[in-house]
Amino acid sequence: MKHKSPAVRLLLLVLIGAVLIIGSGYVDQLRSYQGAQAAIFAIAISSIVLLTGYSGQISLGHGALMAVGGYAAVLCHTHLHIPYPFAFLVGTFAGGVAGFLLGIAAARLRGP
Repeated sequence: MKHKSPAVRLLLLVLIGAVLIIGSGYVDQLRSYQGAQAAIFAIAISSIVLLTGYSGQISLGHGALMAVGGYAAVLCHTHLHIPYPFAFLVGTFAGGVAGFLLGIAAARLRGP
């Protein structure tokens, strides 16, 4: 199987994103919600595959850290009226900070 260069992969990713953004204006709210749910599950599944499949680690706080990020994004959008893309970045940062703090505490543990 022939591997594609990083530039071709990036271009393909940008094209898919553009099609999804442009196409989202032509679907009803239910289909948009279903697409968002499918994207959330795809992100969760791909990240758990990275963790357990490639590194061989078990996941103990995976869902909780996703929930922290999602909750932070919703709070920022609802109460602070931040647009969705920026709320997404805030949620990503909040989940990362929570994971970092949890990782510092977990790194001090000894044994299995």
